[in-house]
Amino acid sequence: MFMSYRLTNMKISNFKHSIFKIFLLFYLLTNFLSAANYKEITEKVFSNRKIDSIEGIWVKSFANQGPTGCVTMFYKEKNQYYQIHIDECFVMGKITGKHNRLDSSNYEGENAIYFYDRKEIWEPSSISIADDFNSFSITHGSNNNKFTEKWKRIWPENFHSYNKVFEKK
Repeated sequence: MFMSYRLTNMKISNFKHSIFKIFLLFYLLTNFLSAANYKEITEKVFSNRKIDSIEGIWVKSFANQGPTGCVTMFYKEKNQYYQIHIDECFVMGKITGKHNRLDSSNYEGENAIYFYDRKEIWEPSSISIADDFNSFSITHGSNNNKFTEKWKRIWPENFHSYNKVFEKK
């Protein structure tokens, strides 16, 4: 009886260990593929040029409404900065923000607000970038419903080092 119990526990333990290995492999593979996708995007959108402080790829680290983990990209076209969600977001592949630069740390414009019924409205927004250009906060919405989010830069990892390469040319 005791031997049967030990054998059953070993099988359960091995099963759990196998599940953990599969989960870990899936997680690492998913992250690797995502990183590869971002590299392709950055080469297409930002190649061979200096970027402005808001440009790059960011991950949402805080939200007073909605989940974190969304990955978004800001890019410049003419004199406007566009935001598009590219990974792990409620709405992806659509422009979700349009902003104008006030100075190197502040931008104003508008952002889309999406509801679970897929309704979409656009509301004023303002962005304030940290002194090191590696994080920003955005506030958007109407007077009766404000959204606050914090984002961390994931590309380029170091804004100043990235742009320094183009200053030497």
